[in-house]
Amino acid sequence: MVDVSSDAISMPPVADAEGPEGAFGGRIALEGLPNTRDLGGIPASDGRIVAPGRLIRSGSLDRATERDLRTLLDDCRVRTVIDLRTEEERRERPDPEGAMTGVRFVSDPVLNTATLGITREGGFLGAFRALRALKKDPAGVMEGVYERLVLDEGSQRGYARFFDDVLAAGSKEGAVLWHCTVGKDRAGLATALLLHALGVSRDAVMADYLATNHYVASHAQGVADALAAHGLSRGLDESIRVLNSADPRFLEAAFAAAERVFGDLDAYLRDALRMTDDRRASLRDCYLARA
Repeated sequence: MVDVSSDAISMPPVADAEGPEGAFGGRIALEGLPNTRDLGGIPASDGRIVAPGRLIRSGSLDRATERDLRTLLDDCRVRTVIDLRTEEERRERPDPEGAMTGVRFVSDPVLNTATLGITREGGFLGAFRALRALKKDPAGVMEGVYERLVLDEGSQRGYARFFDDVLAAGSKEGAVLWHCTVGKDRAGLATALLLHALGVSRDAVMADYLATNHYVASHAQGVADALAAHGLSRGLDESIRVLNSADPRFLEAAFAAAERVFGDLDAYLRDALRMTDDRRASLRDCYLARA
């Protein structure tokens, strides 16, 4: 078990946060990565907390500046990066592996084909097609996407590998970082499942999920501005907002799907993602600390 009473932990700069995330610390102040956050400090049910400087969620790393990379390597001590994106997304916007010497990069895609509102292949035209498809019922489409992320066998294999890699990194020093593109949906659900496995309350899991909304507003505005510049934004305002928001209905749809098919979220972790009681105990020993 990790003990955070030591002052030897070198913590990166953490930006002030408003809203629910403020209770947990959270956001790492970076120049090119707006939604990179340390989960340290989130309370678990057994009186421990998530150990600071060990578990980091993020959007894709391709926009990281040299200063950002130094922060991730030296201050955050990132030693494992888990990429949840599709192969096409990784080709279009590869992680800066050459600039992160000593880091183990692994690919755990949770979707194998383009799925509305989640994968971001195809650049500008791909985004436009996704928004058009969402137009009629954007929230309903996204709820369906989250259900598929939980129930699709390929997604389950991806999330099972994610837990394998987080557990493997737990025996080593430094932090493990996982990401999708924006750090909202695939990474958001991975984080929610991981926090539940660590014994974090549903309310705290949801608070961390929704904290993304503090940091991705500029991304949504950028999409809207790009479409408007090409005369393509007409009638898509709500789709843009939904596609780029963390909405409690989406995460609740994922949990409800797991509970409907498997009985409860614990059974889903055990039966779909191979997270047995022993593996969950090991996970907690690696990543929880005395407050």
